[in-house]
Amino acid sequence: MKRAFLLIAMTLAVLLSTAPAWAADLVLHGVVSDVDGRPVAGAEIALYQGKNVKKPADFASSPTKADGAYSVTVPAGQYWAVAVLRKGEKRFGPLDLGDKHSGEAVEVMVGAETELKRDFTVMDLREAAKQNQKKNMDLVRLSGRILDQEGKPAAMAYALADIGQHFKEMPAYVSAWSDDSGGYLLLVPKGHLYLGAATGYPPDPEQALGKEVDLAKDMDGIDLVVGKK
Repeated sequence: MKRAFLLIAMTLAVLLSTAPAWAADLVLHGVVSDVDGRPVAGAEIALYQGKNVKKPADFASSPTKADGAYSVTVPAGQYWAVAVLRKGEKRFGPLDLGDKHSGEAVEVMVGAETELKRDFTVMDLREAAKQNQKKNMDLVRLSGRILDQEGKPAAMAYALADIGQHFKEMPAYVSAWSDDSGGYLLLVPKGHLYLGAATGYPPDPEQALGKEVDLAKDMDGIDLVVGKK
């Protein structure tokens, strides 16, 4: 009997000593701020085990407090992380007016370390458009109306632009929300671009940008149809 217990103990020791590194947990922590660098309260960090961030998160942090700090513990592995500040009760899906988002998901990998620090900046579409303008002042102004499939003005939609007809996760240029008349303003570089419009955020990568333009100067009266392929 004693020999049997000894064999079991030795077997457990071997198994524990050879357990893979990914069996440990990963602590992801940091601070969520706004575009002015101020801490954001009420934001959540959503973690996904794949690149599809349009579904409920696999893991999520508790809402940040006044200092903007967050911490979430998950099984070690590969994740895609985003920070979201929602005004309503929704936990996933398209953003509503006033909601804020950190943009394209950040890939988080765990290796030998079990603690990683990642800070996030959240902004709404209008703030994102202003940030884009600051990054590149050599832009032309593209404006017009966003319409729905019936040709009626689409409020709270946004214009999209990219150098290709298809984008991977986010198009290169996104306007702020359209107004009640469907009016939008999009700042883009000169050259050949593909345009489209959407109401959901982030936009669906399967949506093709169907309108093709060559821009050499500011252009007005460029109407776009939501979801038209």
